[in-house]
Amino acid sequence: MFNRADVVTAVERVLRHDLKFGQAVISEETQLVQGDLHLDSLDLLMVVTGTEKALGVKLPTKRIDASVMHTVGSFVDFVASELTTTARRA
Repeated sequence: MFNRADVVTAVERVLRHDLKFGQAVISEETQLVQGDLHLDSLDLLMVVTGTEKALGVKLPTKRIDASVMHTVGSFVDFVASELTTTARRA
């Protein structure tokens, strides 16, 4: 089972490597939607799918909206919550 720190690491890895933000300053306050990174809808989809791949999970895409994708922290909170919910069901 993954903890929140694992999720943060996975999301940062996707941003740095998959989306090529390398040395950019990325924190939990970094805005994903309308933020300094200027991510478009395809980039946001890559954040979701890259995180799914890194963690070996499937996220409920119908529940992902602008509030979930607002910042790195809000997305991490969503993923961590989903992982916890999924673990409880298992």
